Amino acid sequence: MKLKLTTYLCLFVILFLAGCSSTHDDLLYGKKSAFYTYIIGDIDSTNSQIEKDADVFIAPASCQKIVTALLAYKTLGSDFCYQTKLLALKKDNKIEDIIIEFSGDPTLKSEDLLKFLEPLEGMHIKGKIILDNSAFNTPPQSPNRMIDDIGTWYAQPVSAMNLDENLVSITVIPNTLFKPAIITNDAGYLVSGIITGVEKSSLKLVCEGEKLKAEGTINITDKPVKLTISPIDIDGFVLNKIKQILKTKKITGKVVIENTKRLKESAELLATHKSQPLSVFLPPALQCSDNFVFDSLYLTIIHIQDAASIKKWEDGDKIIKALIKQHFGLTMEKALFIDGSGLSRYNRVQPRQLFKLLQKGFVVKEFVSALPFPTQSKSSLEKRTTLPSHIRAKTGSMSGISGLCGYACIAQPKAFVIIANSFAPTIAETNVVIDNFVNYYLG
Repeated sequence: MKLKLTTYLCLFVILFLAGCSSTHDDLLYGKKSAFYTYIIGDIDSTNSQIEKDADVFIAPASCQKIVTALLAYKTLGSDFCYQTKLLALKKDNKIEDIIIEFSGDPTLKSEDLLKFLEPLEGMHIKGKIILDNSAFNTPPQSPNRMIDDIGTWYAQPVSAMNLDENLVSITVIPNTLFKPAIITNDAGYLVSGIITGVEKSSLKLVCEGEKLKAEGTINITDKPVKLTISPIDIDGFVLNKIKQILKTKKITGKVVIENTKRLKESAELLATHKSQPLSVFLPPALQCSDNFVFDSLYLTIIHIQDAASIKKWEDGDKIIKALIKQHFGLTMEKALFIDGSGLSRYNRVQPRQLFKLLQKGFVVKEFVSALPFPTQSKSSLEKRTTLPSHIRAKTGSMSGISGLCGYACIAQPKAFVIIANSFAPTIAETNVVIDNFVNYYLG
């Protein structure tokens, strides 16, 4: 009798687990075909509640931002501010050269520099006006980004000399029929081929070396159309911007880009511009999934730790892993972190590793509160209206990848990671499947 009871219990457990697996499959594979990996569990538990393929390595897309955000809070601190400095090199107590020392501030705007340069208004600089870009030693783009990302509004180049989000904005205004459209832009350079016509507007902006090219047709009845693009040549972009700013302030002199590490030792500080603190600019960047801010933070973190050894983006991988080990006690030897945004296809991590990092990161309350919540205005979850209101999570979307990683902030908080790879449906369709899955287990 005892043997029979044991047999029945084993059979029940097997059938129960099979039923659970069937439920998972029905919620995911039964809806939209993809390779799904997921893991859900309590914040303070060493075991997961449910999981599938949690140890495979996947490209995390923008879910990578949870790594960057947590390390920014832990290594830079909530009060961290970027500082842009105006320095003067003097001879016989007279200004010879001017240095603008950039810091990689992703929030720096032209209007900040206009105010910053007030001490020099109306002056002629006898020597050089030096733009110092030595804070970062890396190329402007992380490796293995999708070719279609380059030059877009969401994949800007990143430099120590960041200005106006490294974006060029143009406004196209219809003109007389069959005449070139009227175009205004904030970068100082543009080749236009847009014609005013009667057909439906079709506009395109492309980068060709140092030039921007606008092509297409704008309908004569249309209102002004705004387009945004990121430059390929970041040095040329910033150089043009600075020249416009100097002209506004009536400051004259030869403008050059140089590394001035030695010169700065004897320079006199004239002015400093400080960004808002990390606690102010990081949450909205996390909520709208701002690649530019997170790639800038990644480069900032790794250069602060060991600027001398950083020549390429991928040189930061060992530093990021060491910081994760130091602050969260986690070892991620086979993961790969080579940018802060997740744009590069070279990034790889196991869902279980992200899950454990989320568990540890739950104590960083500023991070948890900065995560988007469903229907939040201007966030990546604004349109994810079917998710439970207690969800705080980061989305991750790229061609063929859709993910959601975060927390269920309930009485017994849970962390979760679910990522779909290699799917044929649209991202929007796959997001519905993911949201239904999250709703079923965490709703």
